[in-house]
Amino acid sequence: MNQFIQYGGVQSIPIYNCSAYTAEQWTQKDGISRPVLGITESIFEFLVELLYFPMMFVMLEKPNFKMSCYKIMAFLAVVDMISISLCCILTGILAYRGAVFCSYPELIYFAGIIIKSFWCCSCITALILISNRILDLLFPQIGRFLFDGNRTFIVLLFATCYMLYFAIDKTPSLFTSKFHSWFFDPMIFEGRGKDYESIPCVFNNFFVVFATCFLYIVFCFVLGSELKNVNKSSASFRVSIQILFQSALICLMNLTASMIYMYMNYFESPLWLIIFGNLVYQLGCCSPVFVYFTCNKTIRNGLLRKFGLKKKTAKVSIVTSKSV
Repeated sequence: MNQFIQYGGVQSIPIYNCSAYTAEQWTQKDGISRPVLGITESIFEFLVELLYFPMMFVMLEKPNFKMSCYKIMAFLAVVDMISISLCCILTGILAYRGAVFCSYPELIYFAGIIIKSFWCCSCITALILISNRILDLLFPQIGRFLFDGNRTFIVLLFATCYMLYFAIDKTPSLFTSKFHSWFFDPMIFEGRGKDYESIPCVFNNFFVVFATCFLYIVFCFVLGSELKNVNKSSASFRVSIQILFQSALICLMNLTASMIYMYMNYFESPLWLIIFGNLVYQLGCCSPVFVYFTCNKTIRNGLLRKFGLKKKTAKVSIVTSKSV
C-alpha cells in the first residue's frame, strides 16, 4: 500500500507495471482457466459464508458476548468471513477466468493486500484466543486482568494494528491462475523474485504460527491432565477429546498452509504442492464453521434455534474453535 501511495497508482509502481502487453494478452500468455476447480471453490465457500453469518450472531448474543473468548471469536469470525470472500470466492472466479495479476492489476493488488493482512490478523488473533484459554485455566487472575470486560477490545485493538501494519507493507499477495495461488511475485519480470520479498510475512508465518501451535500443545497437555480424573464414559470426557482433536487439526492446517506458502514463494515447487497449500489455507479459513458446529454446544444450539429446530436454553459453552 505504501508504494501505491508513493507512486499514485498500481501500474505506476515500476515493479508492478504491466505495460508490456494488454490485459487480454497477459491472460492468454500466462493464464490457465480452471473452470471446474473455480466453480467448486466459489460455491462451497459461499455456502460456508451463509453458515458463518448466523453463527457470528450467536456469538454476539448478550449472554455469550459477555465472555472474553466470545468477543475474540466474533472478531475472528469477521476476519475469516472477509478472508473467505477473497481467498476462496474471488480465487474461484479468477481461476475460472484464467486470470493473472496483469489481467486485473488493481483488483488483484488490493485484494492481495487484504488477503495478506487478514491472514496475519487471523494468526495473531488465534494466538490471542489460545492465550486467553490457557490463562483462564492456569492463571485466572492474569486472564481477568487482561481480558475482563472491555479490556478484551483493547487486546483486539493490538490485533487490528498488527493487521494494518501488514496492509501498508510494500508486498501484497497476488493471484496467478498458472499456479492457482497467491504469490508475492506478480510474475511480470523474470529473475526479479527478490524484489518482492516480504520479511514481515516470513516473521508472521514462522514465529506467530509456531507460537500458536506451541500454545495449542500446552493447552492439550493442560486439558489432558484434567482428564485423568474424569470418567471416560462421561459427556465431559467426550467433549474434551473433541477439543483435543479439533485443536490438533486446526494447528496442523495453519502450520501446513504457512510453511507451504513460504516455501513456494522462495523455492520452485510442483503444482500439486502449491494447489494443496492453497486448499489447506482455504480450509483453515472455513474450518471454524465446522468446528463450532461440532464442538461448541452453545453455538450449535444457537444456530439450530435460529433455524427453528431447537427451543431456547440457558446454557453457555466455552468450547472454542480456532480458538481452543
